[in-house]
Amino acid sequence: MTINTISDIYTLEHRDKDYSVSIAGIAGLSVRIYPNGKKEYYLRYPHPHLEGKRPRMMLGRVDEVSMHEVKYKADAILAMVAQGVDPKATQQQEKVNKYAHLKNATFAEIVKAWRDNKIASRGKAKSSKLSFSESTLKFWDLCLGYMCREIGDLRMNDITSEIILNVCEAIQNNDNQATFVGASTRLYTEKVFAFAVARGLCERNVAIDTRGELAPANSGRHLPAITKPDKFAELLQDMATFKGASAITLAAMNLLPYVFVRSIDLRSMRWQDIDWDNKLWEFSPTKGEGRDDMVSHLVVPLATQVVERLRDMQKITGHKEYVFASMRDSSNAYISKATLVQIFHRLGYKDVQCAHGFRASAKTLLMEQPELRYSDIVTELQLGHRIKDTHGGAYNRLDEIDIRVQMMQDWADYVDGLRGMPKK
Repeated sequence: MTINTISDIYTLEHRDKDYSVSIAGIAGLSVRIYPNGKKEYYLRYPHPHLEGKRPRMMLGRVDEVSMHEVKYKADAILAMVAQGVDPKATQQQEKVNKYAHLKNATFAEIVKAWRDNKIASRGKAKSSKLSFSESTLKFWDLCLGYMCREIGDLRMNDITSEIILNVCEAIQNNDNQATFVGASTRLYTEKVFAFAVARGLCERNVAIDTRGELAPANSGRHLPAITKPDKFAELLQDMATFKGASAITLAAMNLLPYVFVRSIDLRSMRWQDIDWDNKLWEFSPTKGEGRDDMVSHLVVPLATQVVERLRDMQKITGHKEYVFASMRDSSNAYISKATLVQIFHRLGYKDVQCAHGFRASAKTLLMEQPELRYSDIVTELQLGHRIKDTHGGAYNRLDEIDIRVQMMQDWADYVDGLRGMPKK
């Protein structure tokens, strides 16, 4: 069968396997029909330099491109081949040169290209289940907006690390003490430069030289935490096989990596705060009262694995107020801090990992591991940190909730994957 009109294409039925039907008038032009009913135009052409090779190019979907336009495209491609030009190579070169006009462009122009590319990449990636939320985009614009106002008209190769550092320090030293915004501005500036360097638009990433020169996004005493995947996997495996404590204490210890809340908040977890239908745990962090750097109310999305563990606990303490209720005759309604502290000492992780350290472990791995790569703002929100911008505004408990739900499930899957890794 040969296709002469669009009506002929509409009569073609899908089969169990995809197949092709030639279109009359142009050698190599055909329609391919897939089992799901999708139909696409393809052109096979003789390679201008490799004898016997016939590359194939997709020219569009039947429901999006007219047959007249497809034939016009096919004629143009075959004309290129006749002149010794490989159309696929030309197509690839056009992709490479997409940003050629931005070579040593201004910082503001590169920022726009970086932002557009991030949004487009997230939309095309099959593994990305969610697009960037409005809050994330606003935070990018907030941070890079400050940088653009100061150096937006400077050419990329004229910007120095000193200039970048001065802008970020000014943000951190303003009246609102927006330490997080200043540190994030530096980070996003580095990402913009990395984007430009990778595409040959500037000579080097000068923002890298500013690492470690600003006040960190979160100040305070650093507690021991493992942030390397292989070492974290060993810790998870040691925790899973440890038997030297009560069932309730072991359950609390093994749940901690999944939710990475403060020890006090996990230990005082109440059954009434769990929304089983929506798989959410909502509570007021103990250390959030009266603190500018902590939220007064936190929502923790519960991954499937977490819900299963909590259901198991319900069989033991479901009749009590607290999930990890103390079963001994004592003044404590739930297990004590010392109980979790000692368990990590007995595991051999004293000064290596503590209960509070899972917060740092999760944040670092969520941001750095290729299969995760969640943003600093999303991880900060899930940690219950109050994020102030330089105008004194703060995000609320439900900001980024959709992507936080996905992040917590991805994190739980990642934790399970590490726990199942063979020991070295």
